[in-house]
Amino acid sequence: MTTLIQAANHLQSQLAISQAPTQLQTEFTWPGNLSPIAWLDAQPVYPKSYWQSRDGREEVLILGACRQFAQIQQAQASLLPDQRIWGCVAFDDEPGSGDFFLPVVELIRRDKQWQLCVNLTADTDSQAILNQIIWQGRPLAPMVGQVSQETHTPTHRQWCHTVTRALSYMAHTELKKVVLARQTRLTLDGAVSGGQLLSHSQQHNGESFHFLFATGPDDAFVGSTPERLYRRRDCRVTTEAVAGTVRRGASFSEDHHLGEWLLNDSKNVHENQLVVDDIFAGLRRHSLTITVDPEPHLIVLRHLQHLRRRISAIVGPGVDDSVILGALQPTAAVAGLPRETAREFLSAQGITRGRYSGAVGYISQRESQFCVAIRSAQITHNTVDLFAGAGIVPGSDPEAEWQELDNKLTTMRQCLPCPQADEHDDAIAIAGVC
Repeated sequence: MTTLIQAANHLQSQLAISQAPTQLQTEFTWPGNLSPIAWLDAQPVYPKSYWQSRDGREEVLILGACRQFAQIQQAQASLLPDQRIWGCVAFDDEPGSGDFFLPVVELIRRDKQWQLCVNLTADTDSQAILNQIIWQGRPLAPMVGQVSQETHTPTHRQWCHTVTRALSYMAHTELKKVVLARQTRLTLDGAVSGGQLLSHSQQHNGESFHFLFATGPDDAFVGSTPERLYRRRDCRVTTEAVAGTVRRGASFSEDHHLGEWLLNDSKNVHENQLVVDDIFAGLRRHSLTITVDPEPHLIVLRHLQHLRRRISAIVGPGVDDSVILGALQPTAAVAGLPRETAREFLSAQGITRGRYSGAVGYISQRESQFCVAIRSAQITHNTVDLFAGAGIVPGSDPEAEWQELDNKLTTMRQCLPCPQADEHDDAIAIAGVC
């Protein structure tokens, strides 16, 4: 049985006799008394990231950067077999751009088997970065800070005004849907770490991708999202239209009734169809074949139920991840339809989103995967910005959409030491199933 420390020592000895560029790998047994998130949270090395797949079968801890990239095509061209480049694409990033890096260290769990990987490049001292890592790890400290201030953008009145304006705009233009935004800023009287928030969220929110993306001690983007943007295996791309939302019921019968209502509600089914149409249009010109689920089905989460339709495509030769990301991001689930018309409307409202409703994930030669960065929070020392969103289509009611935002914020808000806001308190958001 090889321990983590023994695996690290073995690879450090191999570094001295290895020639760049290469990747070194070895298997080890994870210490059973230590949380992987706690281990990552204690590390002083940046950038660092965490990724857990939606089915829970893969978990990855990522530390340090051998190389950093602002363009996904440049990143993809540099990949060796088995290497993965990790990154985050902000909502407002230009097509093909983002914040990507080839890590120095990856600790990867697939099912129950752990593997330590170290990338070696000619222009990075991987040995020096390995020397900074705290291999022993330590438990997560409890969150002790209380919320001292809460601010919200937009206010309830501003939200209702913007929804009304959007509905009027739809009546006179080609805009069919727009996803509006709300953000809630919580200021705590003590610091909170990305690992602390992520650990709580992982325990509460199943059937989700869990991620952390941190570029420094005062910057952590954390989320638990149910929505995959896409997964590519060779030339097969799988994606999904997730749009249409209702809360969970207090009993089995109420839960079933709400789910059946969602499956048959014309407004929510129409909203889901708009996302299907947007994804289909984006992939069609790059694909040899496309198949779509004929009817939506339910995703049942801890607090919410959503409509989902799965979409699969075989892309043509030369269609790489920069092309696929450009075709899909942002979908109608987080922006609107037509995409550019929706983004123009959002820009006119002065709405910026940063990483929220962008994408987080990885690329490699054979496989790539991104989740949609919703149900997320931006942490800066003792400030936590929570995000949610709602898709506005003809027939949307401002009050009902406001309540939907409150329901969606519960995903991350329940993980913080703060009371739930009243439904007419001020707040912040962004939409679709976001």
